Amino acid sequence: MNTTPTDHGNTLATRCLGDVATLFDVTGGYREAQAIARGIPGAVPGATTVGVIGPVPEVLPRIPPPTKPRYHELAVSFDGEDLPSLGLERRELERETWEMEVAFLGFMPGFPYLSGLPEHLATIPRRPVPRPRVPAGSFAVAGGFGGIYPASSPGGWQLLGRCSASLFDWAAPPYVLLQPGDRVRLVPTDDVPPLDKAERPLLEGGDLEVVTPGLLCLVEDLGRQGVGALGVPRAGAANELALRAANLAVGNEESAAAIELSGLARFRANREMLIVLAGDGRLSIDATERPAGMVAAAGPGQLIEASVPARAILAAGGGIVEPALFGSRSSDALSGLPPGALRAGDCLHVGPPPERARLRLDLPRRAGPVLRAIPGPDELGPGAIEALVGTTWAVDRLSDRTGIRLAATRSEPTGQLPLEAAPEGVPSHAVVPGAIQLPPGGQPVILGPDCGPLGGYAVAATVITADLWRLGELRPGDAVEISLVTLEEAAGARRELGRTIARSVSGWYPVRIE
Repeated sequence: MNTTPTDHGNTLATRCLGDVATLFDVTGGYREAQAIARGIPGAVPGATTVGVIGPVPEVLPRIPPPTKPRYHELAVSFDGEDLPSLGLERRELERETWEMEVAFLGFMPGFPYLSGLPEHLATIPRRPVPRPRVPAGSFAVAGGFGGIYPASSPGGWQLLGRCSASLFDWAAPPYVLLQPGDRVRLVPTDDVPPLDKAERPLLEGGDLEVVTPGLLCLVEDLGRQGVGALGVPRAGAANELALRAANLAVGNEESAAAIELSGLARFRANREMLIVLAGDGRLSIDATERPAGMVAAAGPGQLIEASVPARAILAAGGGIVEPALFGSRSSDALSGLPPGALRAGDCLHVGPPPERARLRLDLPRRAGPVLRAIPGPDELGPGAIEALVGTTWAVDRLSDRTGIRLAATRSEPTGQLPLEAAPEGVPSHAVVPGAIQLPPGGQPVILGPDCGPLGGYAVAATVITADLWRLGELRPGDAVEISLVTLEEAAGARRELGRTIARSVSGWYPVRIE
């Protein structure tokens, strides 16, 4: 653990959050964390920490709140499904005084961490095993805070009720209804309407039409940075290596947007373009199968078909150029940013053809089960880290882009691994894709690209950035092992990943596409 000075002369302890992020521990709670985070672009304040992704400032500034707090009244129906298990009754909650403060945002876009719960509710812990899906509008408590889920998502908080307020609007600055420092009063009501999301209109006038989207079809680039304090995920391609290499193959910048797909997907080209499929799968044009990894030309009206067992990247020369939001064209499972999951009939715009393209793409074969990780940042119970790295895990079928859930392929004689010794929760702090959370139920979760910027389960270790692409290759039942490495080894792995991507393309496409 290191220390970093502040502009007030004192020092803050620092902890590694993987190989490219740092947690700063503050002593003054969430208000001090907010004051420091306001002076660092892209910083993510938590309950007792500030998370910084990228280079660490030599001195941490403190900037006071810019405005006076605003006041909000939100109607809540206290009929949550966790009331019986918590020994709570609706009438009891309706008699409480619900005057709270927005401490910080995170976990998902617009999700408020509300301080000032009634005393007997402030000790309710997170669930031992997070739910795969929490309904939009749920009012929940955990770890001393209340919160409202702006959209449906996985979550480990205890559900007390429902609220229909719209907390996040990507099209209207300042984007979030509730901001840190705002005061919130919950008003009990008999019922609230569901948070219905209107289906977006189809994308029109583009160069590449979605005929069949397969299991899941998304526009992805390298993701977004700097908006974690709003709760907006990084997102981006699950397999960064495949995205970067596929873009190089068709003549794009490595960061260009492409299509991440799974299952059987079909597209129709509305003009001539170069395409390549990166990842396990088969590519055909008008029913003629193309050699694996070969850059191919698709002409107007031709049908492009990709059959993919897990995930793969379909890149087009010129890149997908739908409008960027918060600095990226990536879709994610939490924020509701358009276009989201692509549907049959969507037409995507493709940029101008590049000057040159490569002929062939050769990606590494599917890697073995070992994921390299940096230990920490959280302290664990006795034997937990040894169990994590000493166990062969299997990918659970409930895994998705938000997180890879792991189940043990073998267990102790008692039928339980010693991971139940992990803390029930930690003060909510910044997390990044690759963070390995240990809920007290004992089933680790490796956070994926669509994870929220904040989490409250203990993070035992964080997969290094050079291995994150491998999360995108994992399928249910695959074996996973965790191996701890140093920051120096992680830096060497990043350099080697860059060399691997550069070596993955060869030859030059003989014809320029107009």
